[in-house]
Amino acid sequence: MSAEVAILGGGIVGCSIAWHLANRDAGARITVIERDPSYQRAATPLGNGGIRQLFSLPENIGMAQYGLDFYANFAEELAIDGVPTPIGFCRQGYLFLSDNGGAEQMQRNHRFQIEHGVNAQLLDGPALQARFPSVSADGVAIAVYSPDDAWIDPYAALQGLRASAQSLGVQFVTAEITGWEHDAVAARSVQLSDGQSIKADTFVNACGAWAAEVGAMVGLHLPIEPMSRESYFFRCNKKLEPLPFLKAETDWAIRPEGDGYVGGLPNWQETAGWNFELSQTWFEEMVWPALARRIPAMEEIKLERSWRGHYARNSLDYTAIIGPWVGGLENVYLANGFSGHGIMHAPATGRAIAELVLTGGFETLDLTRFGYQRVIDNAPYRETGIV
Repeated sequence: MSAEVAILGGGIVGCSIAWHLANRDAGARITVIERDPSYQRAATPLGNGGIRQLFSLPENIGMAQYGLDFYANFAEELAIDGVPTPIGFCRQGYLFLSDNGGAEQMQRNHRFQIEHGVNAQLLDGPALQARFPSVSADGVAIAVYSPDDAWIDPYAALQGLRASAQSLGVQFVTAEITGWEHDAVAARSVQLSDGQSIKADTFVNACGAWAAEVGAMVGLHLPIEPMSRESYFFRCNKKLEPLPFLKAETDWAIRPEGDGYVGGLPNWQETAGWNFELSQTWFEEMVWPALARRIPAMEEIKLERSWRGHYARNSLDYTAIIGPWVGGLENVYLANGFSGHGIMHAPATGRAIAELVLTGGFETLDLTRFGYQRVIDNAPYRETGIV
């Protein structure tokens, strides 16, 4: 088989790249290689689906702004044969809480966000209590509320992007990548577990938490590692006002989901790697007490379901790597290491890679500082404050 562009990895980032390429260049021959179309262990279906503008890097803000617009219009814009593709877009906002000594940084970030067009409100304790009565302001120095931010059903978005890309002529191949051939200048083909090989003019590594393994096949070093996170769905016995997506400096995060809530609290003592084994004590000993302290009504909750997913964590700086493989093979592009931001930044990543592949440069949002050069230079470019 042969293609003009071969995208390695068919998760939400890979599907977004394929869709943006096909939407812009209707005649392009694009192939996406995904080993598991059920996506049982992919990060996207196991994520919480938030899209927020509350960042300290201008690129992350700009990417999120495009993502919000893209997902807000997703159902109609990605309709197939006139049939809308709903993704549960819910614009109920984000609320950041400074509960661990980072108030000054949060205030600086807030000023920066305002300068970059973010609708964000700075709340002191009384204002927080007035706006969200169920949220205790005890120990919260300040909060930032961004009412335009949102969340989606990430699995629905992934399947919608995949189906729309296929309707535009993108070919999806189900197989595992077992090898990658190249010469001194460029990558030439990938070998697949079914015995086939795919030749292409351009390759994009969008393999999520597997990106480093696939990159190593062609001599590409990526500081990407799988980071296991445990998440939960639970119900509260008391009725609360509609809450935004809450995220605190002490790392816990929750949002409404149907008649309950989803979220969790990372265990930073875990080492990187693949781990699908659920903890028997973490929710009861760590997550539940943290929730009850901040939202007293959550002293009475019922845990319904627990699961684990894996972020593609960039150990250099927790910021995505997007762009050409600088210093390597000239026809290999990277979309890796989103460190938990892949769902919200997938649309902008798709647009950016499409621009690079088709025109040779960024056209709408300059992501040069997200490039691979900083890996070569060991020069982190990272968020400050809540990540």
